Amino acid sequence: MMRAPAALAASALLALSLGACTSDRDSDHPRPPVESASQPAPIPTEPLLSPELEKGFEETFAEGPRQGDSQFGTVHFPKGESWVKLNCFSDSKTVQLKLSLESIGDYTVGCSHSRVEKNANQLNLATSRKLRFTIEADKEARWIVSIQAPQK
Repeated sequence: MMRAPAALAASALLALSLGACTSDRDSDHPRPPVESASQPAPIPTEPLLSPELEKGFEETFAEGPRQGDSQFGTVHFPKGESWVKLNCFSDSKTVQLKLSLESIGDYTVGCSHSRVEKNANQLNLATSRKLRFTIEADKEARWIVSIQAPQK
């Protein structure tokens, strides 16, 4: 059986250790949960849909939904204004997609895991051209691409 002085010392020690975990100034301000690296980011709440058409434009090429790399061969771009639009998201982490237009150049777009990214890039060509079009993407990236030209 525990003696009274030992029991008193044990209860005082317990009270001190509990008091160290809380304080009056923190009681009115709850602490946010600590995020763990093992917690996945939330999946986008909006669906992956085809990019919206620009007013006065029509879709001349469309592909997707797809994952990873794709080579499309030759795509026609008319003289003047055109749009290359890409909607994407990633299954687990933010990734970069590389879009390439032969002899024009290439550019990258980011795809998030937490929301659908909507990218639009405008071209203004001096002459009509047929260009080889490719997309390089991580296998985790899901995307839909649309090429748009003025309505005829």
